[in-house]
Amino acid sequence: GFSLIELLVVIVIISILALIGVSGYSMYLEKARESSAKSALKAIQVAVEMYSTDNKGKYPIANSLNELKAQILNYLPNREYPNNPYNNMPYSDENNDHYKITYTYDALENSYVLTVMDRYNIKRIYLLSNKITSIGE
Repeated sequence: GFSLIELLVVIVIISILALIGVSGYSMYLEKARESSAKSALKAIQVAVEMYSTDNKGKYPIANSLNELKAQILNYLPNREYPNNPYNNMPYSDENNDHYKITYTYDALENSYVLTVMDRYNIKRIYLLSNKITSIGE
C-alpha cells in the first residue's frame, strides 16, 4: 500500500497538471472564438463590397447591424448572417454584447469601417475599411 503522504503528493501533482491543462484549453478556446469573429467580419465585408458593386459604388447606409443585415442579406453565403462565437446565434443588435461588430459609414467619403471587439469589448481584434488614409495617420 501507499502512505497517506504519498497519496496526497500524487493528488497535488495531478491537480497541478489539470489546472495547467484547463488554463491552456481556455486560452485556445478564446483564440478560436476571436478567429471566428474575424471570419464573420470578413464575410460581412465581402457582402458590403458586393452590395457596392451592384449599387454603382455606393455602400449601405446603416445605423445598426439589423439595418445592415437587411441590405446585404442577399450577398451573404446561404443568405445567413454570421454567428456570434459567444453563443452561436446570428449577429444582430440584440446579440452583439460579446465580440461586438460595428459598422460605420461616412457619406462624404463613401467609405466604411467594420470592427470587431474582443469578448469584453475592451480591445479591438480586427478592423476592415475601404477608407484611404495618408501615411502618418
